[in-house]
Amino acid sequence: MRKLWVLILFLPLLAYGQDFAKVGTVGAQFLKISVGARGAGMGGAYESVANDVTAMFYNPSGLVYVENMSAFLSHTAWLADMGFEALALAKKIPNFGVVGFGIGYLGSGDIERTTVESPDGGIGNFSTEHWFASVSLARRLTDKFSVGGNVKFIRERLDDENSNAWATDLGVTYLTGFKSLRMAMSVRNFGPEIQLSGEYCDLDNGQPLANPSEYLPYHFPMTFKLGAAMELAENEDYRLTGAVDVEHPNDNLERLRVGLEGAVWKKFMLRSGYAFNHDTESLAFGAGFLLNNMSVDYSYTDYGILDWVHRFDFIFNL
Repeated sequence: MRKLWVLILFLPLLAYGQDFAKVGTVGAQFLKISVGARGAGMGGAYESVANDVTAMFYNPSGLVYVENMSAFLSHTAWLADMGFEALALAKKIPNFGVVGFGIGYLGSGDIERTTVESPDGGIGNFSTEHWFASVSLARRLTDKFSVGGNVKFIRERLDDENSNAWATDLGVTYLTGFKSLRMAMSVRNFGPEIQLSGEYCDLDNGQPLANPSEYLPYHFPMTFKLGAAMELAENEDYRLTGAVDVEHPNDNLERLRVGLEGAVWKKFMLRSGYAFNHDTESLAFGAGFLLNNMSVDYSYTDYGILDWVHRFDFIFNL
């Protein structure tokens, strides 16, 4: 098992070592949006921390910590006045594992249509929609090693054109046995290329060329993540958790994410994190509280010149 874990840790480094950014080479960018205020509030350093229903959006092996049934509702006030909505449900099945279902939706709203002939608009609006639906399964293989995966259907609509495809996520978590240290890995958005339907016409000095062309296929934003987390301090009244993630996207340079989560009386949580080497994302803060079987979480993330992003979540443990 130890040799297998070492191989899993180093495989992404061998496959995705790169020294330049491949920006603009993949599509379905909405799949990069972090779902869940808890993970976002820790700067995305959530790979080894995820232990509730939101784990299906980060490292699905963390679903094994769901005790009975858990439901999740989320709203993200995304950039450019867009909203990203998500919901999820996870259920523990004794002697089998934890199964789950999740949906994420991003809509642009109305956008003023412009053309070469009408650059100032006045000819109506168009819109875009992007969504996915996933099913999850997570199981403990040993008392220290758990695995989980998602299979998801992805659909994008850009005005009158649309594309559909399937993708998978895979995650593992390993409890090292050294104090509370745990390590985790995931690969997300692994799947075939996706292609818009229909055809388009290139322009030559504002005039469409005679022969239309099919849209070129594009890759999903596949990402490898390695993470570690442990409790830096803990007793009956408080807990402080530190986490570090290394992220390897297939269209950009490697990134480092660090995060902290402090809990008081197991009721009130404060979080903070930072994303290093990201184009726009940097500092994040968050807070949450637990009321009976419901938790409420909030986070905001600084995207530099693109403004702040706010997230609101509710988790119901049934």
